[in-house]
Amino acid sequence: METEQRIFDPRAGLWLLIGANVIAFRPHTFWLELALIGLLLALMLVHRRFVMAIKWAVGYCALVVFQQFILPVSPMIIATSFTIFATYTRRMFPCLMTGALMLTCTPLRYLIVALRQLHIPQKLIVAISVTLRYFPAIREEVGYIRDAMKLRNIRGLDRLECTVMPLMVSATETAEELSAAAVTRGIENPARKTSAVSLRMPAADCIGMLAVFILLVLSYVVQ
Repeated sequence: METEQRIFDPRAGLWLLIGANVIAFRPHTFWLELALIGLLLALMLVHRRFVMAIKWAVGYCALVVFQQFILPVSPMIIATSFTIFATYTRRMFPCLMTGALMLTCTPLRYLIVALRQLHIPQKLIVAISVTLRYFPAIREEVGYIRDAMKLRNIRGLDRLECTVMPLMVSATETAEELSAAAVTRGIENPARKTSAVSLRMPAADCIGMLAVFILLVLSYVVQ
């Protein structure tokens, strides 16, 4: 059962995502980036995503070690090839962390309610909701296909054909089913939509929004 403490408020998530993107593509110091990473790790811990926090922390540390210590002593061709990749991956790390936190801690119905409260056009909300429901359905279908191949002991290159062909057929059927489900729920009705859930932003998310705002200001002040 979901509890309010475990739900990452989508309004805070959208603000953090915007702030992380702005900071990522602005000139900033390493300590500012480290503070942003630490803030996102703290939010993961607050929302009880301990394993996720450990994985992202280890990944970031490995990337920093790779960029700061391994690349400088690597042959020129390796350093040249991977420097840009490592730099942009590090810049995108806070954005990826925020997205991962939203995907795991923000149910879709809460996101839809938040978008309505932010006065996002209904057509855009429909597109977002259908898209976000589409990918989990496809992932579930891939799991069924893999289980079927294991039962039939299909190996090698045959696995590729036996995955792609059913997936293409299933993708079309899934899109039609989602569209029919949306119409059945009155998605085309122009009347004002209501929801059984209400959004209440936890204190931790409010503090996170304030901290990102401070870091955003510092990114313009401290160069």
